Amino acid sequence: MRTTFTVLATIALLTTAAGSALAVDLRVSDPGGVAGRVGAPVAVPIDLAAQFGSQVDPGRLSLAELSGPGQAPGKPIAVQFEPGAAGAPEGQPAAARSLQGTLWLVMPPGTAEQRTFRLTLADASVPAELTVGPADAGSRYDVREGALPVLRYNQGTVPVPAGVDPVYARGDYISPLFGLEGEVLTDDYPKDHPHHRGVGWSWPVTRWKDEVRDIWAVRGVWSRPVAMPLTQGGPVLAVLCAENVWKWGDQDPIVREDVAIRAFRKGPVGRFVDVEVRLTALADGVAIGGRPHAGYGGFGLRAAPCQDRQIALLRDPEGASPRRSWIDYSGVFAGGKGRSGLAIFEHPANPDYPSELQQYPDCNYAMPAFPGQREVPLSKDKPLVLKHRLWIHSGPADEKALSDVWAAYASPPAATIEK
Repeated sequence: MRTTFTVLATIALLTTAAGSALAVDLRVSDPGGVAGRVGAPVAVPIDLAAQFGSQVDPGRLSLAELSGPGQAPGKPIAVQFEPGAAGAPEGQPAAARSLQGTLWLVMPPGTAEQRTFRLTLADASVPAELTVGPADAGSRYDVREGALPVLRYNQGTVPVPAGVDPVYARGDYISPLFGLEGEVLTDDYPKDHPHHRGVGWSWPVTRWKDEVRDIWAVRGVWSRPVAMPLTQGGPVLAVLCAENVWKWGDQDPIVREDVAIRAFRKGPVGRFVDVEVRLTALADGVAIGGRPHAGYGGFGLRAAPCQDRQIALLRDPEGASPRRSWIDYSGVFAGGKGRSGLAIFEHPANPDYPSELQQYPDCNYAMPAFPGQREVPLSKDKPLVLKHRLWIHSGPADEKALSDVWAAYASPPAATIEK
């Protein structure tokens, strides 16, 4: 029997006589209490204009848990609205469309399977603990939680350090990625493999028609920035949505790449960073693949050097239910106070899940390799979607904790609105 841990949220409205909401109740079902154990992100689709009126200020949203029927709300819990009007009627005014999107919270600690939260409007805007800002000329973006660095997304080209051949200059990746104490977990332009870059996604086989080039090793095709449609900080997460284009010979556009990075506030078991990459062909005959005879390519980690390194791979055998898969990379990194690390989880909706897990300890590299030693054509009509979650933690991560984090990601929250 397959075990699932889907978080279900239903919304009940408390309204005025005129029909505008005074409060919205979120009733969350958390089978097994897994989301509460790991502080998993919870996403609730919502139309704020329909609930609170068209003049609502999303920055004033306030959330608190109810301990029981008729009980007063508890202490405030961080909540944040991310705009996204996908699927909204085109005839709606832009202001109304901007109030349709996703409500985010990080599940507070608790083991109850049924929990109720009340959403109201505070008297003033809630401070943003996570911020996003350009690092230089808008081509690199830094995420911080207060004074603590979280990550940098390099949309544009990162200058090569002294002694590295300029041919390896490239962008479109995360580095540095920081641990919970500000220690750097990733490496960039390492001398042994200068094309390796932090947390990235690229493919040794990048085909256009009858020719193969190599965006992984920075040979003949590059990812170039087009736009940054959304950067948003807030009390729960920082969001970056980037649009890039792969250019063959740095001239011909062959792939549109849309990247969404969501870095969540630090919780009781660590921090989650979700990365979604969408690849859409802009020309006929485009395909991607792993390195022939080795299979590596796709979403990967080049870790910073560390002491007492441990790499743990788990990929349940075919037929297992549930079929879990993850990579955990930990050690004592410079600047930290002890062991720390990060785990990589593929979303089960990814094609070919679970991918072959590869590790290269001599290169401080690990990855779920997709698509292995075959090629996957890219479509002009339907994007190839690849989703991964990073779990940044302190200390060692045992199988029970990793399994809980996997479960909270594998069965994402679902929500309905009760009128």
